[in-house]
Amino acid sequence: MISLVLYFIFFSTNITPQNVFWDHYTLIPPLGEIKSIVASPFSLFAISDNYLLFLNKQPLSLEKTIYFDRAIELLGYDKWYDDLWITQNSTIIRLTIVSYSIREYEIPAGVDKIGISQDYVYLVSSKSYSLDKRTGDIAIVNAFPNDVMWYRKTRGSDLRDYTFLSPYYYYDEPKESQTPFYQFPITALYDDGMYLYVGTRQFGILQYNKVSWQKQRLIYGPVDSRIEKIRKLNNTVYFISPSGISYFASGGRQWRYHRFAREVADILPLKNYFVMSFENRLSRFDGGMVFSISNFPTDVISLSQDEENLYVGTKTGLFKIIKETDIPLPFGPDRYAVHAIYPTENAVYVGDDFAFYSYDRGEDSWLKVLNFGIKDIVELKNDLYLLGVNNQLIKYRTSEGDAIGADSNWILLPYFNVYDIDSDGEVLYCASYAGIYYYEPETELYKVIYNLPRIRYDYIFVMDDTLVTLSNGVIYSLPLEYRD
Repeated sequence: MISLVLYFIFFSTNITPQNVFWDHYTLIPPLGEIKSIVASPFSLFAISDNYLLFLNKQPLSLEKTIYFDRAIELLGYDKWYDDLWITQNSTIIRLTIVSYSIREYEIPAGVDKIGISQDYVYLVSSKSYSLDKRTGDIAIVNAFPNDVMWYRKTRGSDLRDYTFLSPYYYYDEPKESQTPFYQFPITALYDDGMYLYVGTRQFGILQYNKVSWQKQRLIYGPVDSRIEKIRKLNNTVYFISPSGISYFASGGRQWRYHRFAREVADILPLKNYFVMSFENRLSRFDGGMVFSISNFPTDVISLSQDEENLYVGTKTGLFKIIKETDIPLPFGPDRYAVHAIYPTENAVYVGDDFAFYSYDRGEDSWLKVLNFGIKDIVELKNDLYLLGVNNQLIKYRTSEGDAIGADSNWILLPYFNVYDIDSDGEVLYCASYAGIYYYEPETELYKVIYNLPRIRYDYIFVMDDTLVTLSNGVIYSLPLEYRD
């Protein structure tokens, strides 16, 4: 009992989820550097930056992710106990796959090779050491038994054993990137006899069949850990980052991306191509090519559409462009930054820095509805829920026929510090400073989702039966069945 207490006192590595076995959410890591790959008979394990990835071999897919608060470097798989051994700078972690329990041992720094036998783990740096699995004792050794399975960091000489991988780096496909000659090097290899697994820097993981040499590529997350903006359009979530656009659609959950030489401000899918903004320019991305549509006096920050028009929100007002043309026309609010545009059948709702407006299509007239700056608009059960620039929620009751409502049609909801909202058609989800909440229109009450960490979230989206949230650059995913 004393040793167990001391173990918890000195355990210093923090992971997320903190209780991997019981927590129902998982993390979606960005495409990072694959440092090490190992495999069990049915699963694959990889280190991507500070993330430990659990993957299915067939089909090759991401199953679960653990995030470590410190850099992890090298993996070893223990076939006798079904454990993973993970090196950090001067410690080694033993992770039991069945229960996700973790133990940590101090080791010499600079280990670049792990050997695993039935009773010992062998560590090779400037000297060689053995670690007793039962007691954790470390001793210097000069020889190793014959049953040791060795794992080490991939070297350049290892790549030359597989000449078909030459030139040992990858390129994006022409439709994926506007930087076509950028190289993505191979950083890790693992050969299990039937398949060769190839890890890269920011290109994902590849699986080669060693008989046919056919390959399968896994893109397991967004292209960049720095997420600037997220858009949900037509059941697809788009992550906008300095490196480009990453997205996955409902159903298949297959990630795709486009890298751009310039940073994208906002996007809008149209048929089989994208409309996107770069600073003050509106462009069309089609077939891997970018074509200019129009320029604006100031930067474009929001986009929307209906059947006839594109709506363009800039830092100095709103414009519209009739589809199949390229001429921007001033439309409604001017002078201030337009953050939210929500067209409906009978009206167009707009939120800028200082007010909320409504355009009546039948009357061809504008009305300033609220003197509150609005940055997001979500419709739920014939009402509009407005998120103010001060992070306050407002419920706006649209009148019959979606016409312009009176000033008495809105109320402030009793909750502050909400940074993003979305709906599944039944409740309103709120990303707040202290977790994810949802608001029930029938009861007019908020409820917290305890199955997600109680931290600040910047974005929240509903994808079919899954909640997707973003906090401090980390993407969390929770099945809706575990909401309550």
